[in-house]
Amino acid sequence: MEMADSNSYNIIEKFRSGEAEAARSLFDMFYRPLCYYAESIVRQRQEAEDIVVESFLKLLRKREDFVHTGEIKSFLYTATRNACIDYLRKRKRQLQSETEIKYLSQQASAAEDILLINAEVMATLFQEVEKLPPQCAEVFKLMFFQQLTTDQVAKQLSITTKTVLNQKGRAIQLLRKSFLQQGMLTALGIMLVLQESPSLWSIK
Repeated sequence: MEMADSNSYNIIEKFRSGEAEAARSLFDMFYRPLCYYAESIVRQRQEAEDIVVESFLKLLRKREDFVHTGEIKSFLYTATRNACIDYLRKRKRQLQSETEIKYLSQQASAAEDILLINAEVMATLFQEVEKLPPQCAEVFKLMFFQQLTTDQVAKQLSITTKTVLNQKGRAIQLLRKSFLQQGMLTALGIMLVLQESPSLWSIK
């Protein structure tokens, strides 16, 4: 509710001249309604109150620009609304940033988990390869660790390509059995690790 015209005129004149009592009267008149308005937008009481106080500070800095309470009311509600919108935009960016940080943290954690799993699989793999029959172990190391082709392995070990393939198949079968018994990895999982992580086998 606005003041009667004569009283309003007197208050505005005193406010324009910088009298503290007039400023206080305007503050008492608009503060509560503005807080309610701001809180309905930002959903935060303390933030709403801070926004309204800041709007009044802006009003004080521009006090000479107003000639009636209608202008003051319009200015205060506009300033408060704009401040609320700015707050929500900043809050949205902050929440978005927090979400991105959380997402990246989760991704990093997941990557670390994968590396840990691969490390455990690799450790077990090395141990199990050493338990293979000598020729099986040699063929497996050359093909999967050193990434040699069937022909290259055959030439290096002075055996036929058929023997290489047989020993490779036998090695994988024995390793598959061992891993399954330990409940660490399915046969398909082993092959995926071997095929998708060739850099892990580059042991010279």
